[in-house]
Amino acid sequence: MSLGYSLLRADPAAQEAFARVLWTASERSNLLDGGVGAVEAIVNLARFHAWHRAEVEGWKGGRGHPMALVHSLAQHLMGRYPAPRMLASAWFGDDSPGRDEERGWFIEHAGGRPFRKLTGLPVQLTRKMEQILLKSPADLPVRAAIRRAELLGLGAEPELVQAISQTELGADLRHSRFWRGVFQWMIRHWEALRPEQVEPLIKYLQATQLRERATDGAAGEPTRPTPQFAGAGRSPEALWRQVREWQHELLMARQRELLGAASSFRTWAAAGWAGLRIDDDSGDPKVTVWEIGELLSSEGLRAEGQALRHCVGTYVGRCVRGISSIWSLRSAGPGGEFASRFTIEVEPQSRRIVQIRGFANCRVEGLAREIIARWARQERLDMTGS
Repeated sequence: MSLGYSLLRADPAAQEAFARVLWTASERSNLLDGGVGAVEAIVNLARFHAWHRAEVEGWKGGRGHPMALVHSLAQHLMGRYPAPRMLASAWFGDDSPGRDEERGWFIEHAGGRPFRKLTGLPVQLTRKMEQILLKSPADLPVRAAIRRAELLGLGAEPELVQAISQTELGADLRHSRFWRGVFQWMIRHWEALRPEQVEPLIKYLQATQLRERATDGAAGEPTRPTPQFAGAGRSPEALWRQVREWQHELLMARQRELLGAASSFRTWAAAGWAGLRIDDDSGDPKVTVWEIGELLSSEGLRAEGQALRHCVGTYVGRCVRGISSIWSLRSAGPGGEFASRFTIEVEPQSRRIVQIRGFANCRVEGLAREIIARWARQERLDMTGS
């Protein structure tokens, strides 16, 4: 519990609220059985003490899943009107701007504001989408629920909703106007598409119409507005040919870069953030310490890519140009030899963690994700959607 007090040390009122909520939760529920995640939820509820409408001592408590208990607790503290269970997920996790924005949505909606009119909502919702959203499965994260409601409200088939949900766009709601056009195009042409084509199509459009626009300006110049989807008039066959051509060019470029890596050693400047080193007390005899450090050479990227069987070795150009900063989460056992576990890509300009990938591009979960989230809080990095 000392973690909660240390995180709130700059706000004595929040520390007092944390103590009261913690005591009530421990006495009247099994919420603390949820471990670190439950404590973080209590910390976040305490940080928003200024919006509490009721005294925590009036909460009836109960026993059950941590998500259900946090929903009940947040509803008691801040709600005038019922908020959907799905919104309770906002209270878990770190204090990044994106997560705090979701907590603001809970407070506004529980205070009586329609969801589609919430402050800063990144996706424009229709009444139909709002109705679908409010009936979302309770275990869906907030942004994933918004994406699902948007797609179903547009008329997407369940297979298309599932395919999109498994990509970065499942929780990344930026550039909503652009992606709305893409989704509408996919829905119109769904009979001519296959679920396995969805992710390559999205990556192609990200690379050719979004990522380049965000990074091609000179330093200090404003980023150009997000464009509308330029392929609305193309047939699925024509667009898929462009995707295949782009994939081939990308593969050839990666091969050329890897072949040249042996004779072209490159280094680049550090991003300026501190790393992280913590002892492991989870009881795993094979792991005694965890470390997060930045990779600052082409050889470092190559070794990381070989160890984890992914393509980070081709990111040399992006690192040299300052577009990406690559970090490695490693663990060591009693022998002291470190092994790479997950690779982290950060966009230095936005301070946003854009992707975390492990062996064969697997996604991060469990203790490794908690460690990366701790590092993100330490360095004030945005982990939303990663």
